[in-house]
Amino acid sequence: MPAMAKLMMMRGPNAVHPCRECKIEGTTGGGKTNYVPIWRSGGASYDPWHLPRRTHDEFITDALSVDSAPNNAEAERRAKATGINGLSVLATLSSLSFPDSFGHDLMHLIPENVVKNLLSLYTSDYKGLDTGSEDYELEPDAVETIGSACVAAGDTTPSAFGARVPNLATQRHYYTAESYTLFSTLLAPVVLRNRFSNAKYYKHFVELVAIFNDCLRMSIDREYVDVVLRRQIVDWVQKFEK
Repeated sequence: MPAMAKLMMMRGPNAVHPCRECKIEGTTGGGKTNYVPIWRSGGASYDPWHLPRRTHDEFITDALSVDSAPNNAEAERRAKATGINGLSVLATLSSLSFPDSFGHDLMHLIPENVVKNLLSLYTSDYKGLDTGSEDYELEPDAVETIGSACVAAGDTTPSAFGARVPNLATQRHYYTAESYTLFSTLLAPVVLRNRFSNAKYYKHFVELVAIFNDCLRMSIDREYVDVVLRRQIVDWVQKFEK
């Protein structure tokens, strides 16, 4: 994703406008990191079905606006307002369309992002945050049991499925994108069952696994993506923010 941002001359995932597909604006919530939730306090929320999409013409216009700024300060202001640092050299290729020609990195979107962050939330290890009004944290004994089950599963899982999944309780620092993928798609639906105080958290995670599996399919019908998968993703995000 950082490499893609460089190619497109965008400011990247921590910018005020980090998304290359839409113009959603980040918010810090009083902290230092920009987040892009759909729901915002004060009535300025986004409709997940109709996000403010970028178009090729708008993208090029915004990029040229930064390049034509009269001074560095104005260029920085325009770049911050659009999320674009200037015109990419790739824009000279008429065969490319910004942003449609630049695909998404599933590895960093789901296993190294959503799954990783969810596990940190479940194990009370996410940036010092507490559970607020919810109760999704796993008991320490449950985390240890799950971790042991991950290790034991490696003894009977054919190597063709991938590398052994490290102990969730003691070896999270060894987790890679492959580990998060194997854990979420193969082990989690079993080892997380009946571990939460409320079954809705387990159901929510399994819904993510279904979305992830669809995204990993070797082929998928266009109508299924537009009608079914898109709705599942929107529903999942809305439930998460709720």
